[in-house]
Amino acid sequence: MKLARITKPLRSVQIRVMLSGDLDARIERYARYYEHVHGESVDAKALIPEILRAFLDGDREFQSWSRSGGNNQPSRVPSPASFNDSIKVQP
Repeated sequence: MKLARITKPLRSVQIRVMLSGDLDARIERYARYYEHVHGESVDAKALIPEILRAFLDGDREFQSWSRSGGNNQPSRVPSPASFNDSIKVQP
């Protein structure tokens, strides 16, 4: 399991995020897996910050960029919206 046992009390934070039904079901399943591995239940919502922390801590490119000062702009790929805005359709 990539997520280590939560050892410190979780701070209360408020975040509003819309999850697809599939992602919500996967997080609920991960909470059951957490209980299976660690022997204690945890609210799926409490796992989300820990999952994000584990993801960011494990992203080697992000860590390298952060260590270099984090001032370099990462290469950007145009978002679909900005890409579509640049396309002109002739009637």
